Amino acid sequence: MATIAARLQPARRWIIESPISGPLITLVVVLILFSLFVPNFLTVRSMSGIVNAATLTGTITVGVTLLMIAGEFDLSVGPMMAMGAFLFGLTVEGGNPVLALLLALLVPALMGAINGFIVIRTRIPSFITTLSTLFIYRGIVWLFSGGQMFQTIQEAVIYDVFNGRLDFLADAIQGANFRTAALWWIGLVLVMQYLLVRTKFGNHVFATGGGIGAAAAQGVNVRRIKVICFILSGVAAGFAGVLLFSQFKTVRIATGAGEELKAIASAVVGGTLLTGGSGSIVGALLGVLIISMLRTGVVLTNLIPADNFEAIVGVTIVAAAIFNHWVREQS
Repeated sequence: MATIAARLQPARRWIIESPISGPLITLVVVLILFSLFVPNFLTVRSMSGIVNAATLTGTITVGVTLLMIAGEFDLSVGPMMAMGAFLFGLTVEGGNPVLALLLALLVPALMGAINGFIVIRTRIPSFITTLSTLFIYRGIVWLFSGGQMFQTIQEAVIYDVFNGRLDFLADAIQGANFRTAALWWIGLVLVMQYLLVRTKFGNHVFATGGGIGAAAAQGVNVRRIKVICFILSGVAAGFAGVLLFSQFKTVRIATGAGEELKAIASAVVGGTLLTGGSGSIVGALLGVLIISMLRTGVVLTNLIPADNFEAIVGVTIVAAAIFNHWVREQS
């Protein structure tokens, strides 16, 4: 018995210490259950649909997760996404795709910076600050767009670059309807995960979220770290707008509404603590995939109406929060 316990000790330590252990185990369990009880769930077509459905929220979740690890929230990513999509679509229509991409990233970055400066200058909680700027930025999007939806029928290579169909996979594997946006999302996850766990900046993000006083005592410029995280959250939201417009060629004022809550939910399911100081970008990716997989499985089984799927998300968030709390107590 002692030998068995000793052999299981590394696995137990990994489950307790790794921020991705919980979401990874959950993803595997959900995948197995749906594969057993849902016809045609474990097919390339279903898997590609799950990934494609997760891409836009997943891109926003990267920035939101980084910010949550630093101990802050951003509820204004929805209108940032809409602004990025409007700027990208209108400027590409004008014939300048490079400028379109720059504007779609820089303007939401500026919006994120404003959020950060308000938080550090006034010390108003970021939840309240960004709840306010959510409505302010939505009003700015309305003014910028003239209250109108923008749609184009123009074809451009840049649309296929950011969210085109991966024809070579579709030709090689029947039902593989993956899109280039998934590659951009995975690339963004890898870059941000590297920054988080392999650089001084990442160490400072964890320290800031773990305790501002202790971080400042160790020489961490917590104000700068928070502002940078708000900026990166804005950039991720703007890039999600680019991916959205590249696929659908349309954007509305209400585009991105509710994405902030989906992103926070995905981060929590992915193992990020609401109190900050702990989390993983890869875990957030798994959290988005779990929610997308649950949506597909629930719809296919007709357990509940698709419009009431939020109830499943709520249960998942509570379960993830309880598990995260247990892991924190064990460690």
